[in-house]
Amino acid sequence: MPKYSQVFLADKGICGRIASSLDAFSFDALVEIGPGGGALTEFLFPKYGPRMKAVEIDAALVPALRSRFPGLEVVNRDFLETDPAELAGPGTAAFIGNLPYECSTAILDRVLAFDRLAAASFMFQKEVARRATARPGDADYGVLALLTAARASAELLLDVKAGSFRPVPAVDSSVLLFRPRRFFDSAGREAAFRSLVKKAFAHRRKTLVNSLALCGADKTAAAAALERAGLKPAARAQELTLEQFAALAAEPGLS
Repeated sequence: MPKYSQVFLADKGICGRIASSLDAFSFDALVEIGPGGGALTEFLFPKYGPRMKAVEIDAALVPALRSRFPGLEVVNRDFLETDPAELAGPGTAAFIGNLPYECSTAILDRVLAFDRLAAASFMFQKEVARRATARPGDADYGVLALLTAARASAELLLDVKAGSFRPVPAVDSSVLLFRPRRFFDSAGREAAFRSLVKKAFAHRRKTLVNSLALCGADKTAAAAALERAGLKPAARAQELTLEQFAALAAEPGLS
């Protein structure tokens, strides 16, 4: 496996489909995260030219990228250590990339927090994509689905078989398209929601009340809050919607 555990997309047809996923959006800048050998960049740079930047953590790959795509600004840094606003510059921005498996959710969280986001198109390990798009009651529904839904709608574009990569990984992948939205009107309300959701799923085999109690909430107060919200005492976290969690997060002492 290469340094940083990269796997490089080798199927040009799939690269073209991913690149075209942003065609319907208007934005001032495009940031590609993890261009690697430039398979996706080959389709993006001719479209977006000087409006595009690429962020590549592996210094060994940077000279070839700069040589292959003259004029492309290649930033040799870890995306998680950058300021998305600085990368994007003024105006709106879109983000795209075949994300490294081990930090894909951290990258997604950082991008969705960017307040001038126009769209994002990212490839994930397939099981992570399913968790990001899960709905209440689904086996995969949990923290990732809720934190994502608070900031964006997520649409499955396509699944990608492991054989489309070099080297071939042990898992399949999926591409998701994100359209930004802001469910919460203040940073404080969103912070309380995020804290509550993480506590609610910390013990997902327990009832919601018991999970919150195990995370330090007063059990009686938690039960009363559920009752005020019209929820059953035996409700479990995986049954609640975004709206129900948002209402509970406004209750004192739960988040």
